[in-house]
Amino acid sequence: MAQKAKRPRLSFVRTGPAQYVNRAGILRKAGDCIAPWGNRALISGGKNALAAAEERLTKSLEKGGITWRRHLFTGESSPANVAKIIGKAQDLKANVIIGVGGGKSLDAAKQAAAELDLPAVCVPTIAATCAATTALSIIYNDRGVFQRACLHPRNPSLVLVDPEIITHSPGIYLRAGILDSLAKWYEGRSVWPCVQNPDVQTAAAFQLAEVLYQGHRKHAIDAVRLNAEHRVEDALIQTLDLVILLTGMIQTLAKGTLFTAIAHSLHNGLTLMKESYGVLHGLKVGYGIIVQLCVEKCPKEEFEDVLSFFRQLGLEPSLKGLNLPFDREVVLRVADMAATNPEMGPLNYPVNKFVIASAMEKLEERFA
Repeated sequence: MAQKAKRPRLSFVRTGPAQYVNRAGILRKAGDCIAPWGNRALISGGKNALAAAEERLTKSLEKGGITWRRHLFTGESSPANVAKIIGKAQDLKANVIIGVGGGKSLDAAKQAAAELDLPAVCVPTIAATCAATTALSIIYNDRGVFQRACLHPRNPSLVLVDPEIITHSPGIYLRAGILDSLAKWYEGRSVWPCVQNPDVQTAAAFQLAEVLYQGHRKHAIDAVRLNAEHRVEDALIQTLDLVILLTGMIQTLAKGTLFTAIAHSLHNGLTLMKESYGVLHGLKVGYGIIVQLCVEKCPKEEFEDVLSFFRQLGLEPSLKGLNLPFDREVVLRVADMAATNPEMGPLNYPVNKFVIASAMEKLEERFA
């Protein structure tokens, strides 16, 4: 029998998930939402994420006639962990994969779904990244060192955000998510002047990055307070949409080229430090934003304003503030990995390992 021809992976314009809902209690209706995408679901999530969401999710799946099996995700979004998800999905003959949890859990589920050509459903239980909505998975090795960013043919088919669940997660996750999403503005404005003949999608992404920035300046501090008080009100809902939906749309529209400057590149470099594995992605990116502002020689008034805002979000802008050691030899290796990131966009100022390492050292002298 002739083998089924593999469909070519065309380069489509990507925007965001096919369906997105941010509503308190939405998981109680998850079966109705997921049924159009598949009736045999592999649920992949971490221990805490499944404890927060699984009962509501699975009861709704059963009510909707959807067969399900659970996979306990642990560790990194690594090729080995992606392979585990793929194997269990194949054993179940799953036709949809549901990722539950934070960025690494969701990225691994999306990667498995992409490799199997299945729809991905994302259920974020924290708001620490935009992973739930992007057509992208960040892949690390099993030790947590960054390897590559994998672009998928499509965004997740469905994203279900239940703010009631997120308000019962530690507030540090939301603060990290806000810092991570703010990088879209700070990195975007650095790269934008050097983008020649930007297409409509890239131009739209840059404009949306400013909308995101203004939204965070208006709502972020109130959202952090509401999260600590376990209250679902407008500022929190708006902030979740900014962190999860709008940030993901910006990332997708810009095709990954506009919004990688020093902040995310330095995050990747910091993964060389084993002590950084327990530091949230967004906190490392927030530190990277401060390093980037130093490299750019940002005006003092703006720099102090950003520092004040970021400190209200829980960031102390030094390696010591991240509970990371400062070792000049290691810092130079981190800075070298950041400066040579092949995904970094064009910049109109010189960037090399010595420039980045010097900025890191100055921050350490001032704040540590």
